[in-house]
Parts: sequence; structure tokens; C-alpha cells
Amino acid sequence: MISYIKKRSILSISFLIIGVITYLLFDMNFLTKSNTLFSIIRDFAPDICWTLSFFFLSIYFTSKLTKNDLIINSLYVFSIAILYELLQCYHIVKGTFDIVDIFIYIISIIIACLFEQYIRRKEK
Repeated sequence: MISYIKKRSILSISFLIIGVITYLLFDMNFLTKSNTLFSIIRDFAPDICWTLSFFFLSIYFTSKLTKNDLIINSLYVFSIAILYELLQCYHIVKGTFDIVDIFIYIISIIIACLFEQYIRRKEK
């Protein structure tokens, strides 16, 4: 049986790799935003993947702190995502501020919480 930390690490690394590959495929012009589906994938898949990756990486640490680890972790991941968007808004980091990204982060965190609850039910 794979341990708690290994499962979360595998999930985190997997989502990070998927996000990086998606980003690189478009950045190196293997895929283009030539149609609506590819455009949506390019614009939102990397954000979804990094949010899921960060969520599963940080869930291990927050679960050691509190019983309400899903809530605390969700707020933590969301606050980091908001901070990143604000840094983009003020041109402190490369990127473009987009309010839609904030909604994508919320959806990603909800997906991650549901997935984490599912995993925990299976572990019991």
C-alpha cells in the first residue's frame, strides 16, 4: 500500500508534469490556439494543473497542523494564487492579470478537495 505522503507526492508531481508539458507544447508551437478547444486548454490547463499540484503538495503539511486541513489548505492555496495574480496585475512578475484565472483557481481547489475526500474514503 502506498503511504499517505507518497500518494500526495505522486499526485503533485503528476499534475505539475502535465501542466509543464501542456505549456511547452503550446510554447514550442507543437500545438496552436487554432481552435476554441486548444485555446481553452492553453489558457487554463496549466493553471488548473499547478493549482492541483500545489494543493496536493501542501495538503501533507497542513494535515499535520489541524483537523480542518482541507479548509486551511484550500485557503492557503487560494491565497497564494491570488497573490500571484496580484503580482501580475502590478507587473511584478511576468504574466497577465485575468479575473477568469481566479475562477479557475476556485474550481481547481474544489476539484482537489473532492478528489482528496475520495482518496481519504478509500484509505479508510
